Amino acid sequence: MIYVFNDRSIFINMYRKLKTYFIGGCMSLLDSVHDKSRLTLLYNLTFAVLIIGVVSTIVSIFLGTYSMLIPSFANVFFSLTILYVIRLTKDFSIVAKIYFMLLFVLIFGNLIFNDGTMHVGAPFWIMLLNIAVMYIVGVKWGIAFIVVSLGVFLYYLHYIFPYHNRILKTLSDEVYYSVYYESFFALFLLGYIIYTILQSSKASDDLLKKKNVELVNQNNEILLREEEKTIMLKEIHHRVKNNLQVITSLLRLQMHELDSDSEVEKFNDSINRILTMALIHDRIYQAEEFSRINLEEYFMGLSNDLMNSYQINFNVDLSFKFEIEKIGLKSIVPLALIYNELFSNSLKHAFTNTEVPSINVIISGFDDEYFKFTYEDNGNWKSSEGKSTFGRELIHSLTQQLDGEVDFSTTAMTKYSFKFKHLDLD
Repeated sequence: MIYVFNDRSIFINMYRKLKTYFIGGCMSLLDSVHDKSRLTLLYNLTFAVLIIGVVSTIVSIFLGTYSMLIPSFANVFFSLTILYVIRLTKDFSIVAKIYFMLLFVLIFGNLIFNDGTMHVGAPFWIMLLNIAVMYIVGVKWGIAFIVVSLGVFLYYLHYIFPYHNRILKTLSDEVYYSVYYESFFALFLLGYIIYTILQSSKASDDLLKKKNVELVNQNNEILLREEEKTIMLKEIHHRVKNNLQVITSLLRLQMHELDSDSEVEKFNDSINRILTMALIHDRIYQAEEFSRINLEEYFMGLSNDLMNSYQINFNVDLSFKFEIEKIGLKSIVPLALIYNELFSNSLKHAFTNTEVPSINVIISGFDDEYFKFTYEDNGNWKSSEGKSTFGRELIHSLTQQLDGEVDFSTTAMTKYSFKFKHLDLD
């Protein structure tokens, strides 16, 4: 039996187990792809600095460059501490800020106070630190780190660098060798951070594309359902209108069997009330918007239907002034029935001896809470308004349904004034 060991798989599995151990709990609490990428980068950076610290410590001992031992050992200690703190707190944001401040002190402390080594790799470490802070912690912290880093580095160039430059020839060959691996580690980490940021950007872009596709599919499904509902609602309103017309046809057939003119008139009034509601469903069926009806168009159509129904032989000057363009279905039925009663009474009783019949209808806002509905005509009424009739009782009942009040006056014109508290405008 032959066993094949894949060293790469062993290292990958070990890396994944350590990642789960240190940041698995914190990662499970994050929903954002960007936050997960920031945490992953922080872990990878910390883990890499830990490995580099261990390698640097071993190499420093082997080469005898003991001036590198302190920063190398500090990297190991800080990195391990940060990984355990993330595991315990499950909050990487505050931990990252503390870690980067410690690295800042370590980098610039080594740059300024350690004259036993060359600092060729320092600019790479400074660049690496600022990019990591900008991406992991945020823009504000990144700008702050850049400003402070620039200030301290300029201080180093002006006051410390000339001294370091003078003692270069006194450094051992081993110190010169340490420059190679220090620069290599710094450039490697810098490249890795840029690669991770690009990968995160690509992952976010892929996720965005996926979400866009899902949204498009959901939107298409919603549009399809809305279209089905629209067709269904149109069909319902169309059938209701047809059923109401069937009822009016039956009433007309029944009306032919009546001998009394007063009974015929009552039947005809009932038919017109039903047709008033049928016209609402007809308007909804023809309109693109199902929740509201254009008031002026509806009232004009209803007026024409009523004039045709009563077969009047005179013209009526109709005037509509509406501050409300459209009204919802909850209010249009009682409002339309009120108008039907008033307009029908005007046609039947008001204009017998009127040369130029006119009707004015106004709907406007009132006191920021109520709506005012005014109906007036210039006719001379034949019947007494003090007489209680079904029509007047119906008007009062419908007015109460709209939480309103009604006033009646007969000065220059016969006038009904309504105040409605609740009109459905949504």
